[in-house]
Amino acid sequence: MVWATFSPPAVLPFRGAKAGALDRTAARDAAVSADPADVTRLVDRAKAGDSQAFGLLYDRFQPEILRYLTYRTRNAETAEDLTQQVFLKAWQAIPRFEQRGVPFKAWLYRMAHNQMVDHFRTHKPTSELGDFDLPDSADQESALLAVEMSEALQRALDRLSEDHRQVLVLRFLMEKSAREIGEVMGRKEVTVRGLQMRALQALRREIETMGGLP
Repeated sequence: MVWATFSPPAVLPFRGAKAGALDRTAARDAAVSADPADVTRLVDRAKAGDSQAFGLLYDRFQPEILRYLTYRTRNAETAEDLTQQVFLKAWQAIPRFEQRGVPFKAWLYRMAHNQMVDHFRTHKPTSELGDFDLPDSADQESALLAVEMSEALQRALDRLSEDHRQVLVLRFLMEKSAREIGEVMGRKEVTVRGLQMRALQALRREIETMGGLP
């Protein structure tokens, strides 16, 4: 399992934990289940100190949190480091987590957002496009145009307020509903819808100020 590589083991005792009574298939199914009741049961076990249960929660939510932080930081290595820190803090804080508050996933997203904000307070944001091979002939022009458009859109996003950036990333990149975004941001659903509309308007203005997209 992915969570078996989590470190440091002295702080996170679930590193290398075995499935125990669960067979491999059951453990995998529990790890990827999106059923809120399954998540609730795992959270209750983790709150009681069950490292295996937290490991299954890690397996379930780590890819999504990593994807969110990769979108926000635009740097794969930074996103991986921040994701590890998020789950370290989640393991330390889960005994105090209240099921009657925000859902566990929204709680993780809030932690991820706060971790990212703390990181950017002390680090200058960087952009990482990653390594890729350009296709031959006329396709090269299309690929370069796509990169230029992506970079221009990112510059426009960077000029928005943090709330506007966050709501657009959660809605259009992470494909979250207004209700889910509200849980992450601590806003009412109707407030999120208004925020999204204003964010799109602000983004459109920034794009127009920059002379439009390529």
